[in-house]
Amino acid sequence: MKTLNNFGKYKILILCIWICLMSSNVFPQTESKEILVFAGAGMRLPLNEIGKKFENQYRVKVLYDFEGSGRLGNKVLVGQTPDVFIPGSDKWAKILKKNGYIKNYTPLAFHTPVIITPGENSNVTCLNDFSNPANKIVLGDTKACAIGGISTKIFKKTGLDESAMHVRARGVTVKQLVLWIEGRNADAAIVWKADAVQSGKVRIVYIPEEDNIINMIPVCPMAENNPAATAYVNYLLSSEGKEIFNKHGFKVQ
Repeated sequence: MKTLNNFGKYKILILCIWICLMSSNVFPQTESKEILVFAGAGMRLPLNEIGKKFENQYRVKVLYDFEGSGRLGNKVLVGQTPDVFIPGSDKWAKILKKNGYIKNYTPLAFHTPVIITPGENSNVTCLNDFSNPANKIVLGDTKACAIGGISTKIFKKTGLDESAMHVRARGVTVKQLVLWIEGRNADAAIVWKADAVQSGKVRIVYIPEEDNIINMIPVCPMAENNPAATAYVNYLLSSEGKEIFNKHGFKVQ
């Protein structure tokens, strides 16, 4: 009888161990194994590199939607919610915070606007040359991408009349502007320095510091209680994440 009682105790013990093992196997499977990140198109290279490193380290796949910040911001406003939003400027971070979509945001890196021209083209050597009607200009769409709004602010700051410029087209992403200049479809554009550096096919004309407007790139966490998204944001803001941005031509602190 004593043996049977002991056997019963062993059965209970084994059952408890089995339940614990099952619990430990089940709960991790409910955690997110992928995250969705909305990001400005100009950050494709550093974020793709970060995504691969993060996936290898944390076994969490990072799905990116790269587009103009304005388009991505409007996606959020109509109900498409990513786990993390990284717009090309803090404009959309402020809009989303004001409307209750995010609680806070943190600076990741900084965009520096520059002028680019086709390599052999010297028609535009400074901002004032944008006012020459003989020069064909391409600019960012102010409603679609961050560089469009920043360009307008730079013109206003320097007293240039944007409406009098020979603007051939407006791009929905900064990458589109770079491609137009690489293809010699215009004399000049204003883009982010990082995109100009990554191109390697355009001539860069730096805007004087007193005329320029440096743009903060914010990280906006949007998924509450998501450990994978939190780990991704922490990785972005780590020294390793910022070094990747620095390598690709972004200014970091």
